[in-house]
Amino acid sequence: MALSSPNLSLRWAAIGAGYERLFGDSEAAFYPASKSGLGDMFLHLAFRAPTDALLIERVTAAWAIIRRRHPLLMCKVIYDDAVGIPCFSFIPPTSVTDSVRDAETTLSFNNKSKDGVYFPLKSKACNEELIHEYMNGPRALSDDDLSHLVISTSHLLPTTTNPPGYGDYNLFMCAPHFLGDGTSLHLATHDLLELLASSFTESQLKEELNQDVEWLEVLPPAFEARIDVPTAAFAKVVSKVDFIRTLSKEIGGHTLPRKQHGPQKTVVHETAFSEEETAQILRKCKINNVTVNHAIVALCNVAWARNISNRKLMENPLMMYTAVSLRPYLATLHTTSTYWFVALTYFNLVLPAFLPETQNVFWHRARTVKSQIRNMVQSSFLKSRALEMGKIRVARSRGQTVQLPDLSQVMAPTPISPLPPGPSAALLGLSLIGNLDATYIRASYPSFHLQSVTTASRQKAGGLLLLEHTFANKLWLHLCWDENGFEEGKIESFWSSMQDAVREFLM
Repeated sequence: MALSSPNLSLRWAAIGAGYERLFGDSEAAFYPASKSGLGDMFLHLAFRAPTDALLIERVTAAWAIIRRRHPLLMCKVIYDDAVGIPCFSFIPPTSVTDSVRDAETTLSFNNKSKDGVYFPLKSKACNEELIHEYMNGPRALSDDDLSHLVISTSHLLPTTTNPPGYGDYNLFMCAPHFLGDGTSLHLATHDLLELLASSFTESQLKEELNQDVEWLEVLPPAFEARIDVPTAAFAKVVSKVDFIRTLSKEIGGHTLPRKQHGPQKTVVHETAFSEEETAQILRKCKINNVTVNHAIVALCNVAWARNISNRKLMENPLMMYTAVSLRPYLATLHTTSTYWFVALTYFNLVLPAFLPETQNVFWHRARTVKSQIRNMVQSSFLKSRALEMGKIRVARSRGQTVQLPDLSQVMAPTPISPLPPGPSAALLGLSLIGNLDATYIRASYPSFHLQSVTTASRQKAGGLLLLEHTFANKLWLHLCWDENGFEEGKIESFWSSMQDAVREFLM
């Protein structure tokens, strides 16, 4: 192990029999909390499939292929206090046997269900279920094991709805957030299903494990090393000024009433709208020149406004944060084939807190969300903002006091006294995933019937995240929150208002 090597950087270097590189800021920002499992992501997929496609040996071979295609899944993390930055360490498997053995150590088969209805496969009934156990139990991952796959099944007897040779399955894939994002999880699950449903035999699948790999061409450098920003002195000053001005516009005076009245207990509430309802929702959004993502943000705005008890709070804007993928903005300095890497930045959406009086005002707010997102992603400063935000996030993650920059640091002082900064608190986080039917290409596995998919990540005490996607031609909303972290009834009331608002404004 050579963390002090002068060659170690945000790009990979050959060290002995393996490869190493330092974390970039965006990866490192997730790392301290991950030591206790915070931010560890999961994907749950419920599906029906031929039982011979899900044999243990076949799943093991397919999982070994996914890990080999995406070597971050096989990495370990090494942390040296003297360096102060985590490091990825990767030692390639030297044979097919090694690849399969490594895959077996990160693969589990059981009879747990998604929602706590347990399958009687064993003599002793299970007393925990997949999502609750992962979100609230001991951490499933570690610095030595950065990925895990679970396959559970009922092995139901054949019925009219469960033909002979078919079984109902739960797939549960997890990895820490510093390894990737929701896109990584969904793409990996699609590719895994494609391998399982293929006509290849187990032996034919394993042939890929025997192919030579140029690891330095596959291993992804930190995204900070793959993004091009101006380096001239004047350009740096302009970018700094833009970042400061962006921060000054992020004003929010609303927070959910947190009150920890028990140990952290994360729950995931799910609502799905029918195909007919979803088609109606999408049509109405299109007529009003927005996507359902834009409308969901405006609906959160409405749902919260209906739950404000102190009307004076209406004077403050409402702010919510979300993420934007930087994958389309990476330079072609390294054309890795893997999609397992972090390339995210975060930004805030700001709306008035008072209730819209008419449908027209609601749709105007949805278009305001669209405009804010468009201005963010189309800005020539997006990449420089992302780098600056990464520096702030990693410092905060390490418990360092962060003094946000102001214009006086980069510009000459003016005789006009600046206004005091406004409040800058976000109500909640939004994960606007969008249309997953474009990711899960069902023609690639026609014998599989996909039923539902859920993604989220382990939360801290008082944590809250709203997720939205369309899947199987249905709109799905998931609220992931600490059941013991808020004033009793407040989140339930917000969630009920959110569902009511979908029907009132979108249907």
